[in-house]
Amino acid sequence: MPDDVAQSTGAYLVVVLEGRTEDQLEADVGEVADQLAKAGAHDVYVLSPGQGSQLLTARENAFWMVKAAGADDLIDMVVPRNQIPEYLRRVAAIAADDDSRVYGCGHAGDGNIHFSVYQPDDERRSRLMSTIYSMGTSLGGAISGEHGIGRSKRGYFQALVDPGLLDLQRRIKAAFDPAGILNPGCIFDPA
Repeated sequence: MPDDVAQSTGAYLVVVLEGRTEDQLEADVGEVADQLAKAGAHDVYVLSPGQGSQLLTARENAFWMVKAAGADDLIDMVVPRNQIPEYLRRVAAIAADDDSRVYGCGHAGDGNIHFSVYQPDDERRSRLMSTIYSMGTSLGGAISGEHGIGRSKRGYFQALVDPGLLDLQRRIKAAFDPAGILNPGCIFDPA
C-alpha cells in the first residue's frame, strides 16, 4: 500500500466477492470498486485469491495479536449496521476524553465491532468500558456479538440489559439447566 494512502487512512474495508463465472466476478468487482470510489474511498485494491485469503486469516488472528500486544481488555459489541459510523465516532471521542487507547476492527456486514482497550488502570478501564457499552446499547446494540458474556462482561450485561429480559433468561436457564451445571456463574449466580 502506498505510504500516502496508509498515512491518510483511518480504516480499511475488506470486501469479499464470489462469482459463478470469472467474467461475472470481474464485472462485480468493477461495480463494487466504482461504488466504493463514489463513497469516498481513498483507493481500491483488488487482491488475488491467495492474498485475500492471507488477509482474512490475519484478521481472524487479530484477537490473539492484540492480546499478545498487551491489550488490557477486549470489547465485542454488535450495533445495527446503519449505526456503525456513529458508534465508531463516539467510541473514538470517549477514548480520547479518557486519554485511553481503543482500536477497532470488525464485520461491517453484521455490525460486529471488536475493540482492543489499552487502559491499565482497572477502575478507569471499567468506567471506560461501561460508557462504551452503555452508548452502544443506546444505539440499539448488544454487549456481545459473537464471543459471549462469560464472567468478564457479566456486570456490564446485568447493569445494561432490561431487568425483565434478564429475568426471562434466568428462567429459561433454570428450565434447561435445573442443576446449574452448565457454565455456572457465567451470567447468573450459581443456584
